Amino acid sequence: MELASFDIKRKQGDHAPVVIAPVGDIQWAGPRGATAKDLLKRHIDRCMELGAWFVGLGDYIDFASPSNRQRLRSAALYDTAEDVIDDKALDLVLELFELYLKPTKGRWLGLLHGHHYALMKTGETTDQRLCQLLNAPFLGTSAYIRLQFLVAGARMPVTLWAHHGMGGGQKAGGPLGKIEDMAASFPSADIYLMGHTTKSPVAPIERVMARWKGHGGPGLIHKRVYLVNTGGFSRGWMHQSKQGNVPMGGYVEQGMMRPATLGAPLIRITPRMDCTGRSKPGKGNTWAPDISVEI
Repeated sequence: MELASFDIKRKQGDHAPVVIAPVGDIQWAGPRGATAKDLLKRHIDRCMELGAWFVGLGDYIDFASPSNRQRLRSAALYDTAEDVIDDKALDLVLELFELYLKPTKGRWLGLLHGHHYALMKTGETTDQRLCQLLNAPFLGTSAYIRLQFLVAGARMPVTLWAHHGMGGGQKAGGPLGKIEDMAASFPSADIYLMGHTTKSPVAPIERVMARWKGHGGPGLIHKRVYLVNTGGFSRGWMHQSKQGNVPMGGYVEQGMMRPATLGAPLIRITPRMDCTGRSKPGKGNTWAPDISVEI
């Protein structure tokens, strides 16, 4: 698990919310693939207009699943064949960057890996190469990402917990149970992000903590945290889909699965103190940022 921390710098007097844009499950397989290309471009353009900071949730290209990678490793291919495979996988990464993600370069808090990527002869993955193109840290399998806001001379945090995700479920709220289980084991985050299922349920949950001392004496502190499934951009059902020259749907259509929920949420964070008559954090004020999630 990786830990990443970022100071969120804001101009004096800027009270606009900071926008966090989770993006994953693009599954780019070239122009003929299932990626919702127009929707992805509109989403990226809107995020850039909002000055968003991006978080990658995995499955950026649709190249090889875990079972596919295992079969490739056991195939005992010639070096030249492995080179050709690596080159094709990198072509997909470069296409995705040039066609859609290039404007976002330098605005990533980090990228996780998912299930679909290529492990190259160099020992690197295609996700790591995408990070190099985007000037983004590679966050591996899961991460705590701390955003620090300068408020009244002190750094005040909002923490994200992020994982690509596992498992499935046909129902719209199915992924939330998995995220809620992880939130119980990793309780220090404010926002929990998971991809993988191409669904977009969001659930706020309340946590109550005891305050034993401080301004106002003993009491209860209420904290709202958010469980967020981060959608995706890969269509499950497509008109006139083919496998080779045979009219045939992909694995979603063949498996009679529900259509994917396309798009991705936007998270808005506005720094805020609950003031109780004193001017500095830790002196009677409570850090209480306004957080909202737009689907």
